[in-house]
Amino acid sequence: MTATDSLATRSKPISDAGTGMDAGSRPALRHTLGVWSRLALLSFGSPAVQLVAMHRILVEEKRWISEARFLNALNYSIALPGPETQLLATYVGWLMHRVLGGIVAGGLFILPGMICMMAVSYGYVAGANSELGEALLFGVKPAVLVIVLQSLLRIARRFLRTRLMTVLAALAFIGTFFFNLSFAIVVIGAVLLGLSAGLLEIGKMLGRAEPVQPFRQPGVAKPPDEKDLLDHTRPSAARLLWTLVLWLALWFVPLITLIVILGWEDIYSRIAILLSEMAALSVGGPYAVNTYVATQAVAYGWLTYGEALDGLALAELVPGPVIQFLQFVGFTAAYRHPGVINPVAGAALAGLLTVWFTFIPTFLWIFLIAPFIEVFRNNKIINAMLSAVTGGLLGVFLTFALRFGNRTLFTDLAPVTVYGLDLSLPRLASVDPWALAITIAAAIATFRFKLGIVPTLVGAGIAGIAPYVLAAPEIGSLYSGLLGFAAGAAIGFPVGPVAVWCLHLRAQQRHSMVSAIIAGSVIGDVVVAAGFFIVIDLFGGVFASLRILYNPVIQGPILILSGIALLYVVNRSAVLGLPWQNEGREQKWIYVGTSLAFVIALSASVTHPENLLAIGSVFAILGIGSDSGLIVLAGFFLGTLTTWFSAIELLYRLGESQGRRIMRHVMQALCVMCVVAGLVQLGRGLGLL
Repeated sequence: MTATDSLATRSKPISDAGTGMDAGSRPALRHTLGVWSRLALLSFGSPAVQLVAMHRILVEEKRWISEARFLNALNYSIALPGPETQLLATYVGWLMHRVLGGIVAGGLFILPGMICMMAVSYGYVAGANSELGEALLFGVKPAVLVIVLQSLLRIARRFLRTRLMTVLAALAFIGTFFFNLSFAIVVIGAVLLGLSAGLLEIGKMLGRAEPVQPFRQPGVAKPPDEKDLLDHTRPSAARLLWTLVLWLALWFVPLITLIVILGWEDIYSRIAILLSEMAALSVGGPYAVNTYVATQAVAYGWLTYGEALDGLALAELVPGPVIQFLQFVGFTAAYRHPGVINPVAGAALAGLLTVWFTFIPTFLWIFLIAPFIEVFRNNKIINAMLSAVTGGLLGVFLTFALRFGNRTLFTDLAPVTVYGLDLSLPRLASVDPWALAITIAAAIATFRFKLGIVPTLVGAGIAGIAPYVLAAPEIGSLYSGLLGFAAGAAIGFPVGPVAVWCLHLRAQQRHSMVSAIIAGSVIGDVVVAAGFFIVIDLFGGVFASLRILYNPVIQGPILILSGIALLYVVNRSAVLGLPWQNEGREQKWIYVGTSLAFVIALSASVTHPENLLAIGSVFAILGIGSDSGLIVLAGFFLGTLTTWFSAIELLYRLGESQGRRIMRHVMQALCVMCVVAGLVQLGRGLGLL
């Protein structure tokens, strides 16, 4: 009994057989919106990463589609023109909620990437990619490489279900990596081998390499009957005709309109024609399309070879299908050749046209083919052919992952063209040590400690910009950063009510809210610290009277009086959130939302007087001036963050009531520190220190 057959069990209602899930588990359309957006934001770097995310969320977490149907639909999606992940998302949406569900799923899957690529393309052509941005990308690329390789391993274990598929994947990798075979040849060869295997049952002779299916259920092994299909999944001549008319009109009416109004040779018409050709004739997946379009764009003079490589790298780093490289090409081409309109407006128009002519045909293909995916999902010949294509494409994915790794880790590649080989190998002496170190660290974090995608990317980005930040003289020195860290660590959590709130929620095991409060408070501290620089430097030039803030003789008495007044308030009032009683009544703000908690903590950190005075006092004692640079604020942020987390955890271990008393003493100490800072500044002003 096959996995597909086992899903069509007699214990299930007939209406569910078309989707492979319980009727009650099928979510309403509005409940799927967040899932498709989440998938889009997690889907970057490579189709391998996207497929792993889709399988984990759609099959394992949500169980919206069975394993067998997911793999069967994936085979068809890979064989169709267009990005396989967007085609697959559209199919799942169609399966659950008809055509509207498919449009919503496919549209939301590409929307975040479209916005990101539009912004990245504008930054690229406008020259906004600064050295800091380049340093950030330098750190992110090795992490993307590790994430892609991890996803490929997971896909290989999950999707290479027969030894024949594994052999085809290996042959495709050898052909594309070592001999630079065309992707079309790989696809055609895989189809022919799959057809032969299906006819001769070679796959059965070689044996299966399929892992245990997690949703396998007992039942009668029989192909799905026509009556087992949901109404909208049955092929219908009227429905197919309506699909053709609607989507062909959406595709070709804008194309013909552009040609009639602007002519064949206009940049916008040429972009639309080129992408329409790709949508209709392309085989071999998004990498084949990207390679061909890049070659054509360079030949047309739309962009240079180096710019094409930059665009391909950017497409790996933004969420969504990598075929969004075409949007970069259209944006760049129209920006350089805008015609009579503004370059930015023309580029934006070309970017939207690119998205339209790239993805509208994918809706046509999937809505035409989807009913037949259901009808022929147990056809051995078709399944053998499509499975062979899937195996071949996985080998192609590995080729591009290794090529991306070569460009990321090495600065010099040597071409090899002997004995029929056609590849580029890296010169080991050209390895970038820092990029290699980030790659190793990301691999350890991902494979050993199972760190998620977002933390891995954040850590790699910080590692990438670290050398730039430390080497930039205009940002500040390492000594300034350490001073900032000391200042942030000394301040800790001076906001009384927020600290009590955070401790109480920590005791209630509300971890997400604790993190939101700490984030809001730390960001507020940085805003206040930056405010000192802005007031003195910016407004000090406008209002000459504010220059008096530079005078320690003035600063000293202000800090002394403020510290004494604040000490009186702390000791005599519960306004700051430090009540005398050990056991307080249940607080209503326990039930506030996480986002609102962040806003409250941010507002409290910025507005509370003890926070303002504490930061000013620490800066005065350490001698941190407004010319210290941005690295002071970075160190200040890390120091404050460290103190917040460590102090809250320590106080939680001591107990909430004792923790409240300790925080009151901390508040008193901060008031005393404010008085001491005033004395220090006064002594400096009088020449005593």
